[in-house]
Amino acid sequence: MNSNRLRTAYEARSTGTTAGPAFSSGHGPWLRTDDGTAWFDGTSGSGAATLGHQHPAVVEAAAAQLTRLAHTGCRLNSDPRLRMVRRLGALSPYREPAVLPTVTGSEAVEAALKVARAATGHRSVVGFRHAYHGKTAGALALTWRAEFKRFGAGPHGSVFTAALPDPRRPYEDGAHLYEDGSQPCENGSGGTAAGTAAFLSSLTAALDEAERHGGVAAVVLEPIQVTEGVLTVDPALLDLIARAAHDRGALLVLDEIYTGLGRAGRMFTAELMAEVPDLTLVGKTLGNGFPISAVLGERRVMDALPPGVQTSTYSGSPLCCAAASAVLDTLVTQDVPARARSLGRRLGVRLGELAAHHPWMAAVRTAGALAAFDCTRHGRPDPARAEAVVEAASRARLLLFGGGPEGATVKIVPPALLTEYELEFLLRALATAVSDADRTEAGRTEVSRGEAGRGAADQAGGVLR
Repeated sequence: MNSNRLRTAYEARSTGTTAGPAFSSGHGPWLRTDDGTAWFDGTSGSGAATLGHQHPAVVEAAAAQLTRLAHTGCRLNSDPRLRMVRRLGALSPYREPAVLPTVTGSEAVEAALKVARAATGHRSVVGFRHAYHGKTAGALALTWRAEFKRFGAGPHGSVFTAALPDPRRPYEDGAHLYEDGSQPCENGSGGTAAGTAAFLSSLTAALDEAERHGGVAAVVLEPIQVTEGVLTVDPALLDLIARAAHDRGALLVLDEIYTGLGRAGRMFTAELMAEVPDLTLVGKTLGNGFPISAVLGERRVMDALPPGVQTSTYSGSPLCCAAASAVLDTLVTQDVPARARSLGRRLGVRLGELAAHHPWMAAVRTAGALAAFDCTRHGRPDPARAEAVVEAASRARLLLFGGGPEGATVKIVPPALLTEYELEFLLRALATAVSDADRTEAGRTEVSRGEAGRGAADQAGGVLR
């Protein structure tokens, strides 16, 4: 039985990992199967392998740590944990930083909400349309000990949603409506006066509702909504949101699990803001493949949460902390944020050139080592074409993910550290995938015409008969 069949037989289908090749090794942007076939990972392992797979510094640090001490549990300290926390705090935008180690992105979000509720005394949370902050729910509600639940959502904790301006440009005929009927922004930045006014109205309504349901503990958002299509939020808008949160006595929580630590071209988005977020969440890049995340903030805010309220067995694992310290050192020594910005510029130029020759490519956007474009048909989202691009890329040995609010987005998320050869491979494979998708579309159009012709002939035959 081959590996795909084994996974199909034994792995729950909800994981979504049963299709495609099974990889046995990796290095840099490459993943390889047992037969030696190499694939370019344009997903970076769901955005985590920002330094590339098996980065030598990370592998060396983890291997050395594995021979000494892999695990202590969450309440016993270790040298690697002390080093990682100190290093991460020093890189953070906070004057007196405190670091709360967690394991996954979802856990970091849950921990941040507890900190916010403890610091403010409020219960409710405001989030945003097209957000993604994880998939966990319910575990705390099942936990017996009351003090662990004190800062959880509880029966009175509610989430209210505001609608951010959509940064994508109008599609070719200017008449495209998004899934909820809203019009796209006119300049691609989400910065039109009408768009900003509509957003402010939506944010105010959400904040008002949250205040009526236990007060606003936190306003939580991603500076770039990567999972739903690399949708950027203008830094000026982030500052506006921060001030609105503070006016209600709430904390601004910036979820940088995907974007932080260089991936989007900055160590932290706070570098672009006038207001420093009260809490910042990091993950993915922090471990470069190892499961580790963290909540960062000023100590006076973080220490509002009592000892022992937010722990998990593997948080602050010596093994993961050793790997994370190597990542943090590499981010600085190789200036990964600058490398990501350079990569983003090259990607933006090539995608722009492709879009000029393929008008169905809309809303090309990049942010460091993040890029995306939407696929359209007669000015409307075309999920079938996006799927065709992803499939064509796979045939060219390039792994990409689709997605977006309408399912019509193609995302390109390569490692930030690429050689010239690797970058050229990526650019050529993208061009091949787009051209192949064009041919697929031509075939689809021809089939549609043939079906229409047969339908007309059948109707005519019916009249004659």
